[in-house]
Amino acid sequence: MNRTHFSLFFLSLLILAGCKQSSDNEGEALVALRYEQNETVTYDEAVRFYQLLDNHYSEAKLLTYGKTDVGKPLHLFVMDSDKHFTPESAKQTNKRIVLINNGIHPGEPEGIDASLMFADDILRNKDGMRRLLDNTIICIIPVYNIGGMLNRSAYHRTGQTTPKEAGHRGNAKNLDLNRDFVKMDTKNAKAFAEIFRLWQPDVFLDTHTTNGTDHPQVITLIPFQTDALPEPLATFYHDSLITYLYAQMANAGFDMIPYVDYWNTTPKDGIKLNPQTPRYSTGYTGLFNSMSFMTENQIYANYPDRVHSVYHFKKALVTFTNEHSDRIGKLRKEADEFTSKQKEFVLQWDVDSTRFRMIRYKGYEGETEISPVTGLPRFGFNREKPYDTIIPYYERHIPVKTVKAPEYYILPQAWEEVVERLSINRTDMKRFTKDTSVTVQRYIIKEVKTSPYKYNWHRNHTHVELDIATEKVVVREGDYLIPVNQPANKYIVEMLEPEGQDSFFRWNFFDPILEEREYYSSFGFEENALRYLNEHPDFRKEWEEAIKNDTSLAGNHRAQLGYIYQHTEWADNVTKKYPVLRIEEKIQLPVK
Repeated sequence: MNRTHFSLFFLSLLILAGCKQSSDNEGEALVALRYEQNETVTYDEAVRFYQLLDNHYSEAKLLTYGKTDVGKPLHLFVMDSDKHFTPESAKQTNKRIVLINNGIHPGEPEGIDASLMFADDILRNKDGMRRLLDNTIICIIPVYNIGGMLNRSAYHRTGQTTPKEAGHRGNAKNLDLNRDFVKMDTKNAKAFAEIFRLWQPDVFLDTHTTNGTDHPQVITLIPFQTDALPEPLATFYHDSLITYLYAQMANAGFDMIPYVDYWNTTPKDGIKLNPQTPRYSTGYTGLFNSMSFMTENQIYANYPDRVHSVYHFKKALVTFTNEHSDRIGKLRKEADEFTSKQKEFVLQWDVDSTRFRMIRYKGYEGETEISPVTGLPRFGFNREKPYDTIIPYYERHIPVKTVKAPEYYILPQAWEEVVERLSINRTDMKRFTKDTSVTVQRYIIKEVKTSPYKYNWHRNHTHVELDIATEKVVVREGDYLIPVNQPANKYIVEMLEPEGQDSFFRWNFFDPILEEREYYSSFGFEENALRYLNEHPDFRKEWEEAIKNDTSLAGNHRAQLGYIYQHTEWADNVTKKYPVLRIEEKIQLPVK
């Protein structure tokens, strides 16, 4: 279809749409997709289609939230039979909210096409699908990475032969949005957090494509780690919802398997579910007790099957949510209440190598073959050698680092980028109304190791060791008090504890504290150093003993002065002192 005919098609549909309609009869499709021809919609087409559905159906509304890095707003398409199109009104219902995110990597576009077809089918009541809105409000982000989708080419995604064209993995800043959910270097991430925290979805889905192992299954699944959810929500999520999804996908003709992440060197040795840290969509949404999923379609499968498989996954996910609405609402409420009272938190998870279940796995033999391009040996999967076997699936996790949360954190107002991100995530924070002397616990950074390579605009701190000290400090008027008694507790602890795997510290937000601003000179410090030694005879003995026993000090003038500087009150009193403070007991403080 050429552009002129396509524009006339849209115009005719808009004219036919007229007034908003609602009927129990099955209507005609308004969305004309080209995925059967191995083509995916453009960004402008996707938005026009959703606007067409908005114009035609009273149960649909296309909203915008903020701006993205490319300058265009982030859209949210909401479907509800009772026309609750704001988060405030939605919360007054007893309906569950499902949020579907598409196009985080626009080179992986099947979720974009599938959501358009899914929305159209629900609204036109295909096969009675409008019943899915009886107990559910469905929210769809049509395209999350708008900048990447606008950068459309036939030459992105080198392992992909269909669709004919697709978008770019990086956004308008060339950042990977699926590494940005908590550090929020992009306007996209800030707009997403606004949507997510306002609507507070019970169920979340993020659609992707994988270019990993080749296998016959068209779709694979990455759930959030069950062990990180409170009980009994965790058991319901694992035993009821996930089990249902696998069964329904098989019934729909698309056998689904877990995402294929090898335990060793071949899937035959077993596959594992790696912990989802908060930089990723599922890790971030899981912090708020949403039942979260990431689908990964098989890049080597044909594009129509990829679209149909993720369509059926969305249908199964919403069907289950609609049928178990009351149960999900009760379990999530209990989970949030538990989290609000929780005192010990897991900062780091690892795969439990002792617990697994056996699953059926169909694959292709991996072997070294001669490349038709270079004529040299390379590894690949031989589709002429399929196999069908049983393998272990390691899906459970054990905590490797935990922390007891304080009653309160204190965040100095100087760290405004941290304040902004906490605020966007609707963290309950109070402000000190006057300068106040408080006894606190403070972390001292003993050691930190930093990646030598940039990763999504940062050099992540890969390792940190801490001491903790009790201090009396003056908290300034306007500084923030953050109580650890709210449903956002897991987010708060993960982000403010330096050892959290995606904490603000690890993402470099507090890096200035690792730099020394005060210093000493080999000549200028001598007078003060000598006076200190004379006034502190016990320290002088320590210093002399250190010189005697440490060859790096003996005969080194600057090193000996440096020992005095580093081991006395002369040392910089800011460097390596973590600025976020902990108060261990409930006390009355002047805040509002």
